[in-house]
Amino acid sequence: MGRLLFLPIGVSVADWAEEKTFHSFRRLGLWVSHCPWTTIIISVLVAAVLSTGVINFKEVNNVRDHFSADNSPSRREFLVAREFFKELGGLFHVVVAIEAADGESLLRPRYIDKALEVEDFLQYKLKVEHEGVHYAYSDFCGAQCETSDAVNIFLTVFRDVQHRGKGNIKLTFPTIDVFGHRIYLANNIFQVQLNNRSHLVEGAKVITINFHAIFPNSTMEAVMKKWEHSVYDFALNSRNDSLLKLHATSEGLVSEEVRRTGIEVLPLMPISLLVIIIFTVTTSLKRDQIRSKPWEAMVGVLCPILSVGASFGTLFWLGFEFLPILVVVPFLILAIGVDDVFIFLHCWAHTDPKKEPRERVADMLGSAGPSVTITSLTNWLSFTIGIATPTPAIRTFCVFISVAVLYAYLYQLFFYTAVMMIGGRREVEERNAYLPCLKVRTHKHNISAKGTTVESRKNLSENLWRLGSNLVDWYVDFVISWTARILLAATLIIYWAFSAYGVAQIKVGLTSEKLFLDDSPLLELVRLQNNVIFKEGGQMAVFVNNPGDLHKPSAIPEIMRILERFEHANGSVGPSSTQMWLNPYLPFIGLQNRGSIDFRYKYLYDFFAIPEYHRWSHFVSLGPKEDCTNERPSCVNKFFFSTGFQNAVAWSDRLELLQRWRKLAGEYAHLNLTVYEDFSMYADQLLSIPSVTIQTVGFALLCMTIVLVMFTPSISTILPGTACVLSINLGVFGLLFYWNIDLDPISMTTTLMAIGLSVDFVAHISFHYYKGEIEDCRERLRHALSSIAWPMLQAALSTVLSLMVLVLIHAYMVQVFVKVVLLVVMLGLIHGLVVLPVVYAAIPFQKASGINGTSAEGSSTQSTTGSSSAMEESGNGSNSVPKRPARKVSFKDALRIGLGGPVQKVQPIKIAVGCSPELQRKATQKPIINEESESNKGAEVAEKWNRNRTPHHQRRLDKSPSRTAHGTVARG
Repeated sequence: MGRLLFLPIGVSVADWAEEKTFHSFRRLGLWVSHCPWTTIIISVLVAAVLSTGVINFKEVNNVRDHFSADNSPSRREFLVAREFFKELGGLFHVVVAIEAADGESLLRPRYIDKALEVEDFLQYKLKVEHEGVHYAYSDFCGAQCETSDAVNIFLTVFRDVQHRGKGNIKLTFPTIDVFGHRIYLANNIFQVQLNNRSHLVEGAKVITINFHAIFPNSTMEAVMKKWEHSVYDFALNSRNDSLLKLHATSEGLVSEEVRRTGIEVLPLMPISLLVIIIFTVTTSLKRDQIRSKPWEAMVGVLCPILSVGASFGTLFWLGFEFLPILVVVPFLILAIGVDDVFIFLHCWAHTDPKKEPRERVADMLGSAGPSVTITSLTNWLSFTIGIATPTPAIRTFCVFISVAVLYAYLYQLFFYTAVMMIGGRREVEERNAYLPCLKVRTHKHNISAKGTTVESRKNLSENLWRLGSNLVDWYVDFVISWTARILLAATLIIYWAFSAYGVAQIKVGLTSEKLFLDDSPLLELVRLQNNVIFKEGGQMAVFVNNPGDLHKPSAIPEIMRILERFEHANGSVGPSSTQMWLNPYLPFIGLQNRGSIDFRYKYLYDFFAIPEYHRWSHFVSLGPKEDCTNERPSCVNKFFFSTGFQNAVAWSDRLELLQRWRKLAGEYAHLNLTVYEDFSMYADQLLSIPSVTIQTVGFALLCMTIVLVMFTPSISTILPGTACVLSINLGVFGLLFYWNIDLDPISMTTTLMAIGLSVDFVAHISFHYYKGEIEDCRERLRHALSSIAWPMLQAALSTVLSLMVLVLIHAYMVQVFVKVVLLVVMLGLIHGLVVLPVVYAAIPFQKASGINGTSAEGSSTQSTTGSSSAMEESGNGSNSVPKRPARKVSFKDALRIGLGGPVQKVQPIKIAVGCSPELQRKATQKPIINEESESNKGAEVAEKWNRNRTPHHQRRLDKSPSRTAHGTVARG
């Protein structure tokens, strides 16, 4: 009972909304066409004024900040580490990796000498000038200078022991004892070869030198950045060295390389714009010098450009910052915005040329408005949903593109509608479409009742158009056949299985190499890190943020037990890799305190002042010296220790270690322990990206379903449409795996775009299949395909062409957008023009008409045998509805009619439910067309044959307020 009550009401409300939407867009068209030049000038001025926001342009580029989620543990851990060093200054870290040019061991005499020469040059001799002062690394490294000493000590000892026969030091690994000092080598020496018997070091293929520093002010920060670039240039210039191959990287260099990717993209924008203009103008040309629309098509391409300028300017005024990933936004807006130009031009071509330009503009916008709204709404929703994601780069990208989509929509409704009005006036004045300043001298169009002409139907273009119409007839006949259903079912099963496997196998995670160009010099070191350095291990730090009173008898033993637990956790190297300031400080207390090792604060400043122990000073955040002298616990605010880990090659392995360490740290809440690892942000993406992607995509699909319900409120269109959206996105996610694309913040952004674009293809065909009241399934399908198939193909091609220039940019960050768009367009066209028509032909269709509560039901139980039957009537009086089964058209008959040939009899044209009695009466008449009337009536019959019915919106125009002789609106 509830279903019977709900369905008619829901559908009636939808029809009421459809009616109101049509008339709202029509009224907007009348309003804009009243003052087109004013609308154009205001639109351009608004874009120009808003674009001045570029004066607030600020570019930021930090991979760690922008590509790690706000709620990820690694972000909080990095903030803790940065806060620890805040009093000292900002963190600075440059890594230089050294390999032998021949790929063999570096521990050969000439190679060791060269490596020591490089280390000495970088530490002491490579100087940069800033404000008249020259600085070397040794001038600003401070307490961090010794971090690079391990390499120098090891190479010197190895050379003396192995090649000069000096010293008795055992060359052990991963630690080496040098005069009582234990040095951990595993952070600097890789691919080590040990002697099978003695287990002493015999060779090593990779050595890394870590240059650490802390910049206390902006001046030293500028100095360090200059030195960083000098190291990078030195490494590049050493590529041709016969002995060594050098690589350099740092967080700053990574950010600049990401920025270079964006800079490479920007020059391609004019090329993309030119390609789209050529395509749009070419596909919009007609042989008729008056009705062709080259200038209108070209100006339509400017709408996305105006929207990009207005949107970027608005956001810059609001304080938003520019990220390198935003360079693809203009290309995407160009692809999205141009699609609607074809819909406008298509709807204009189907308006009555006998009407005034203002009325034609109103009719055009009334027909195009819902389709353009569907396109813009779905794209806007998909990107707006992305604003809620926790990753700053995705959030910023979605803010910029969603605002740009909104502006593009407004400029299409106002700016481009005004442009079409001016084009309509030009048609009335019979001015040349290519040179509007010229008037066409001879014009013999003799416009018929349906807007066709005797001359135009003899043109090759018109004949080709009719041939296309016949192909639509043939295609519809194929779509409704059982052969199509069986082939589609088999293909979809294979496609879904193939895609599902890809989804199950897709990898998750972002690495820095995905942000670089393929020719980036940093790529070699990144690959070296992934294949060698990360494979052999790394170092993790544990910050003790609330050490409490270390005088307590249980304090130091508890801290040492915690250290021991981390040293013996799964994946840890062990005590040999540990760096803990308490290990040398406790014996120092014993020396100062006559053998007693009870903890004392008062010796800390003296301890760190000794050169031998100065390196430990950056492990402890000290309070005022008076607090230490007076043995107050505030002497030690916080401290950290570090230990090594290994066997964490894959990011999933590293995430497992991180989770284990975090759980261990959580057991000591009173000490407020924080685990930190330099590359934890990449591992943490395995935690956030899958869940965020599922939630975001799920919510986006829900919104897309709501859009389908709004514009096609029939269960016959909602379920197939939603299923197709799911199918398209399943294919996008699954096929990305076969295209070597991982699930990361970049691809996640593109999948949001994919959802919006996929709904465009589905919603357009569903909307045109739903609207109107043709009861016969075949005719309804034919109407939908004839109305939207060609604009869909144009839009798809323009979308692909607008992004194809990006193929020239060999960078993962850019290529992923191109690949996703290609997948969406390909799958969208297949689902929109193949899958949905076959499904619609196989299921019954039901909708209601009018807002008065009356409903009509039509089913798709159409006959493919072409059987005829008498027209049935339902109800009585003015509500009688003529019905007839579909007539199957042979290719020969359709071709004959399409080219103006004689046909003995044509079945009556189907009139939609709800037409006036006069139209229904005319529908029952059977027009006869013979050879004598062919020259005058052939085009009209062809037009009727192709359209099959009075357009739905045209009927509404018949019932809408009409214009009186005085220009006022009179309601009938």
